[in-house]
Amino acid sequence: MKSSLALSAQALALLSCFSHAAHAQDAAGTIARVEVNGATTNVRRDDSAARIVVGRDQIAQYGDASLSAVLKRQPGVSLTGGEIRMRGLGAGYTQLLVNGDPVAAGFSIDSIAPAMIERIDILRTATAELGAQAIAGTINVILKKDSARSQRDIKLGTGLLAGRADPSASLQWGARSGDLAYSLAADMTRTTSDNTYMTFETLDDAGGAPLARRELREWVSFRNTRLNLTPRLNWTLPGGGSVAWQTFIDVFRNANNGNAIETTVSGRSTAYPVNDYRSRFDTRSARSDMTLVRQAGADGKLTVKAGLTHNKRKTDYLFRGAGAGGTLARKVPADALDNSAIFSGKYLAPLVPGHDAGIGWESGRTRRSESRRQNDSTAAGQFLSQLDEDYRAVIDRVALFAQDEWTVSPRLQAYLGLRWEGLRTATEGRTLDEVSSKSSVLSPITQLLWKLDGKDQLRFSLSRTYKAPTVRNLVPRRYTVNNANGPTNPDVRGNPALKPELAWGIDTAYESYFGKSGVVSVSAYARRIDAVTVQTLYQEDGAWISTPFNNGKAKVAGLEFDARFPLRSVLPSAPDMDLRANAARNWSRLDAVPGPDNRLGDQARITANIGVDARIAAGYTVGMNLNLQYGGATQMSRYLRSETGPVRLLDIYGVWKMEAKTQLRLSVANALHRDRKSGSAYADADGSNARAGRASAAAVLRIVLETSL
Repeated sequence: MKSSLALSAQALALLSCFSHAAHAQDAAGTIARVEVNGATTNVRRDDSAARIVVGRDQIAQYGDASLSAVLKRQPGVSLTGGEIRMRGLGAGYTQLLVNGDPVAAGFSIDSIAPAMIERIDILRTATAELGAQAIAGTINVILKKDSARSQRDIKLGTGLLAGRADPSASLQWGARSGDLAYSLAADMTRTTSDNTYMTFETLDDAGGAPLARRELREWVSFRNTRLNLTPRLNWTLPGGGSVAWQTFIDVFRNANNGNAIETTVSGRSTAYPVNDYRSRFDTRSARSDMTLVRQAGADGKLTVKAGLTHNKRKTDYLFRGAGAGGTLARKVPADALDNSAIFSGKYLAPLVPGHDAGIGWESGRTRRSESRRQNDSTAAGQFLSQLDEDYRAVIDRVALFAQDEWTVSPRLQAYLGLRWEGLRTATEGRTLDEVSSKSSVLSPITQLLWKLDGKDQLRFSLSRTYKAPTVRNLVPRRYTVNNANGPTNPDVRGNPALKPELAWGIDTAYESYFGKSGVVSVSAYARRIDAVTVQTLYQEDGAWISTPFNNGKAKVAGLEFDARFPLRSVLPSAPDMDLRANAARNWSRLDAVPGPDNRLGDQARITANIGVDARIAAGYTVGMNLNLQYGGATQMSRYLRSETGPVRLLDIYGVWKMEAKTQLRLSVANALHRDRKSGSAYADADGSNARAGRASAAAVLRIVLETSL
C-alpha cells in the first residue's frame, strides 16, 4: 500500500509537469472543466431507485479504449478476468443491459466502444421494468441518441505500448431535416499486447512426499481490431409522439499466438512440456430496434419496441505439443450463431394524484447453434481421434410487470413493483439427448426514499431477484483442456438439470447532497440466495471434470461508501479541483462448503478508488485515479481452494483545450504495471495438487486529438 501511495505521488508530480506548459498558455482560453455533472447528481438524488448515473463527461474523462476501464472506477464495481462484477459477484449475478434490453450469451462489455455511449446507469437493486435477474445489481448501457442538433465531432488517437502504435478513430455526425433527425456514430480501434505468465505446479502424494515440481513459462501475443457503427433515425410524429430506429453493429477480429516451455524440477513432466497455440476469432454482430412512443390520453404514454439481434462467431484454433510420449496437433474449428427477437411495451400514466403507474410486457426468443469439431493427430499427421459435437438451443422468455411510483408526501417517495418472468430452454445436439427446462419467478420489489431535509435522505429496498443458468452450463457437452488436466485445471461439462438461483435482498443507504454537485453516501446490503450453483469435481476415465450443480444456500452482505464533490464546496479558498473516493467491503458464506473462506465465486472482498481532477490553468485539466481490488482466498469446495492477489491500477490523464472546438488528451493507463498473482490448490486423502501463477502487466500511453467541425 505504501508503494502504491508513493507512486500516486509520483503520478501527481508528473501531472504537475503539465502545468508548466499551462502557465505559458494565454489565460484567455476556456477552461476544460471535468467535474461531477450536476444533472447526473440530481437524477441520483431524485430517483426513487438507487441509481448512479455515469455521464458522457465521466466516460470520456480518461480517454479509455474499453468500457470495462470506465466501469472499474465506479463504486462497488470490480473487474475480474475481463468480467464486470457488482458486489464482487460475477458469473451472471450482475445483469447487463444495452438500452434496457438483456444482452446475448457470451456478450463482452468491451464490444461497445466508450465513444458510442451516452450514459451508464448503475442500479444497486432491481426494478420491475428492467428485470429481476440482478442479484448483485444492474448495469444499463445507453447508446448515443442525440440527433436533435447538427454535429460533426472527430477523435483521432493512438496508444503506445512497447514501441508499437495502436491507432483509433471515432466520428459523431448528426443532422436534422424538419421532423426527421438522423445521426451516425462510428469508432475503430486496434489494440495489441504481449503478456508473460509464470506458473509453478507441485504434486504431492497422500503422505506429503513430492511427486513432481514444474515451472511453466508462457508468452502470449494479442492483436485485436474492432469497428463499431451506430446509425439512428428519429421521426417526430404529427400531434406528438415519435418513431426511433437504432442499429448497433460490431465487427471484431482477434488473433492470438502463444507458446509455453515447461521445466521439470523434479518428478514427471506433463504430456506436452513444450507447446504453442494459435487462434483466430471473428465476430459479426448487430442489434437493431424500432421504438414507437405515443401519447395515450391526456397524460399517459405508450411505448412499444421491437428488435432483432444477430451474432455470428467463427473460431479457428490450433494447439501443438511435444513430449516424451509423442506429439499432438489439435485443430478445433468452431462456429456459433445467435439470433434473437424481442417485442415489448409499456404504458405509463398518473392514474390518480401522487401515483405514476405503469404496466408492461416483454417477450423474446433466442435461437443458438454451435458446432465444434476437434481433430487430434500427431505432428506428422497420423490420426489420433476426433470429437464432433454440435448443439442447438431455443430460449423463450416472457415477462409481465406492474409498477407504481407513489409520492406519499413531499418527503416520502415509494416504488412498488411486481414482475413475473418465465423461461424455457430446449437443447439438442449430435451427441446429446434432447433436454428442456422450465422455470418462472415472481419478483415483488419495494423501494422507499425518505428526504430528511433539503440535503439528507434515506433509502430502503426489499426485492426478490434471481439468476438463470446460462445455455453453456445447461448443455452436457465436454470442453477439454489441451495439457496438464488435473483438479486445478479440469475439463468442463454442463448440467441440464440446473435450476435458477433465487434470492431475497435488502438495501439501505444514507445520502447527503451539498453544493452544486457534491454527494456522500453510505450504503449496506444483504442477500440470501437459495439453490446456489457450485462446481463439483470428479474423474472419468482418468480425466478430471468440473460440472455445475445446485447445492445449498448462501448469505451475502456488504458496505459501500461513495463521495464526490468539488473541493471548493467545502473550502471556498481551495484550488479548483474535484475529489472522488469510494470503497466497498463484501462478505459471503456458502453453507454447502466448509469454511473458512467459503465465499461465492472468488468474490472481491475489497474494492476502492481514490481520484482527483484539477483545473490548473486556463485550458488545462489533469487528473488521476488509483483503483484497488483485493480478493484473497476462497474455499471453492471441500477439497479445492483458490486465491487471487491484490490489484493496484493507477490511471492519469491531462487535457489541453487548444481552442473552442479542439482539445488534446493525454492519458496513461495502468501506470503502476504491477504483476498479478493467483493460485489454486486441491487436496484430498490421495494427495495434493497446487498451482501458483504470476501474470505480467504493462502501462499504456494514449494520445487523442478531439475536434468539432
